[in-house]
Amino acid sequence: MPDIEEKQVALATVNVTVTTTTEAVAVSSGPVPMNRPTARVLIKGWLQLTTGTATTAVTARIRRGTAITGSLVGEATAITVGAAAGSNEQFQIMVVEERAGENTVEYSLTVQQTDATGNGTVLQAAIEVEVLSG
Repeated sequence: MPDIEEKQVALATVNVTVTTTTEAVAVSSGPVPMNRPTARVLIKGWLQLTTGTATTAVTARIRRGTAITGSLVGEATAITVGAAAGSNEQFQIMVVEERAGENTVEYSLTVQQTDATGNGTVLQAAIEVEVLSG
């Protein structure tokens, strides 16, 4: 079983606007050191979102770097909202990837609404990045 060599947790408690159906960064990890030439990286994300008017689904993503243009890690699967638009909902995502030849790794949790005609608001979000041995 691999050990955790480096770990970083970042929290966002300032509201982030999700403009209708545009992808937005909810929280970024900051650089996490990689002490080996190759490593497995485990990334966990969680957010609480007040969905915008007419939202039918929400997609949470993990991206490399600090922007929506970073490479997608894992799947981008839309999850149908569980209550009426305008409600508070929670979303989670967990992915793993192999990285090589890096001094540091950095990730972002992003969010995007489907069919929204009104803005959503990320009320709080967290991201945890673990660099694993072996």
